[in-house]
Amino acid sequence: MGSLFDSAADQYDAARPSYPPSVFDELERRTGPLPGRLVLDFGAGTGIASRQLVARGATVVALDIGEQMLRRARVRGPQVPCVVADGHRMPVRDAAVELLTFAQAWHWFDGPRATAEVARVLKPGGYWAAWWNRASAAGERWFDQYEALLERECPGYTWRRHLDTELEPDWSGGPVRERGPVEPAGTLVVPWTRHVSATDWLTDERSKSYIIALEPVVRESVLAEVAAIIGAQFPDGRLAVRYETTLILARKAP
Repeated sequence: MGSLFDSAADQYDAARPSYPPSVFDELERRTGPLPGRLVLDFGAGTGIASRQLVARGATVVALDIGEQMLRRARVRGPQVPCVVADGHRMPVRDAAVELLTFAQAWHWFDGPRATAEVARVLKPGGYWAAWWNRASAAGERWFDQYEALLERECPGYTWRRHLDTELEPDWSGGPVRERGPVEPAGTLVVPWTRHVSATDWLTDERSKSYIIALEPVVRESVLAEVAAIIGAQFPDGRLAVRYETTLILARKAP
């Protein structure tokens, strides 16, 4: 077991953005108060969302296949238990959990297998929640240049354009319905602006799967081009970039 991201755990931890407070406001509004609630945060990575959930009063267990990622999570949030675990085979008994979260992670899971596991471990009336940050500055010349570069050089980048439509889970599969069923419970899109230094933007880029996967020489060439694009647009080294965070919810039938 291991994660593609393990090799970039330090960069991931240093520069990935957190999530807007309104995402957690909406999570509580729709699923119930977080204080004292047990949350299993799958695909937790370095624990960005896990720590935000803890700050809201939740009792969180962070689970991920990446040992190095969880080591960073443990350093940053020693109060959060970390478990190396696969979301396709959750180490959880049936109908045991009220809330499962997947921050910036659900797209890495095989849909039929993962949804069946969600349906198995959720209590009746329990919730699945997934959310994603993504830059959303299409139409700005620098950003269009940046995206064109990544789409040209980085296989797998284009999924970001289709996030809302392609990542809505299918809860209609036989194994899911036998356990539940689980039904969609709403979607929220939160617009916000990310203020970030050029250095941190490039560090963040090094933590992206499509950059990690490149051959080293190609990776450095692409990052140099990214640096040139953002340097031309933001000569003071401070970026202000439009972002969106998409929250998707589902609920197991009571």
